[in-house]
Amino acid sequence: MTRLLLILIACLVLVLFCWNNSHHVEVGLIFGRPVHVRLVFLLLTTFLIGHFTAVLLSLYMRFRIKARVEREKTAQNAQSDEDDEFSLD
Repeated sequence: MTRLLLILIACLVLVLFCWNNSHHVEVGLIFGRPVHVRLVFLLLTTFLIGHFTAVLLSLYMRFRIKARVEREKTAQNAQSDEDDEFSLD
């Protein structure tokens, strides 16, 4: 029941936010004439672009760290193999 209430409150806040920011604003782009769009769509677009950029950067950093760990593991394995060759067992 509390989950449903929280969802309803979140939807109400979202509707009020959209209603409050539904007026048109002028956006000047680099090329061309200024465009008139609703503020809520402008806010949503910039949020989604920022979120997409953060996800891509996070994936890039994760793969970079994973590759570094793999290189260090292979270097460590090569070092231990080299040490095994010269041991006097």
